[in-house]
Formats: sequence, C-alpha cells, structure tokens
Amino acid sequence: MAEMKHYLSYSVVKGNVEVKVDLSRIAENYEAAQQWLGDRVLEDCKSFMPMQTGVLQQRSYVESNGSQVVFPGPYARFLYGGKVMIDPETGSPWARKGAKKVLTDRPLTFSNPQATDHWFDAAKAQYGETWTDGVKKILTGGKS
Repeated sequence: MAEMKHYLSYSVVKGNVEVKVDLSRIAENYEAAQQWLGDRVLEDCKSFMPMQTGVLQQRSYVESNGSQVVFPGPYARFLYGGKVMIDPETGSPWARKGAKKVLTDRPLTFSNPQATDHWFDAAKAQYGETWTDGVKKILTGGKS
C-alpha cells in the first residue's frame, strides 16, 4: 500500500500519481454552516424559552465561530432544569440573605404556554430536520 499524507489543500500519494485538490472551499463552507447553525439554533430556541422580562433572550448569544450557543448565568441553568428551588429553612422560593437554595421535585410554571424547560430539546424536536437540511445545503455549496 502506498504511503499517504493529507494536508488542508491537497493529498499526496507516493508513487506514480499525484493529485492536488484545493479544499479551501470546503473549509469556508464548514465555517459558514457552523455559523448558520448556531444562529438558527439560538433563534429557534427563543420561542421555547421562559420569558418574564426578556433578559435571558437578550443575553443569550452564539460564540463568534458559531460552535456554541450560550445561555448565560445561573438563571438560565435554573430555568433549563425546570424545578423550583427553595430556602431549606423557610420553604420559600425567596431565600434569606446568605441562604443556599435547594432543589425540589416541583416543576416550574411559565406564563408563556410554549415555554418549557430544556428548550433546546424542544427546538431540536421541532426544527432539527430543518437544521440538518440547512447545514447540508451550505456544505455542498448552496446558501440557506
């Protein structure tokens, strides 16, 4: 079997045949697809996110390379978990100063009927095929 080496812009096989392939378009398409997917995921998650003041939607963002959607802070983690937390001494969701809240098994309730905990899972269930199709289109040179 011939010795083979791969590089970003081409592959080399030692022997009588050399084939050069420019892969830069693939890298560009990958980056465009990654950014498109991150932007789409964030936008599609927003309708499933709990919203009282809109701060969570406003502060959520996509990393600059599109590789990660960020729902920041302990507030997002609490809402995503979907369970009420209480002051263990008083049993109230309003904790005393310095008290450490504990998790209950009671689900949070949201005023928006479409809002849910685990909003990414809900968005993926509804839009996952659209996300996959969009990424495929961009990777193969189309625009989405």
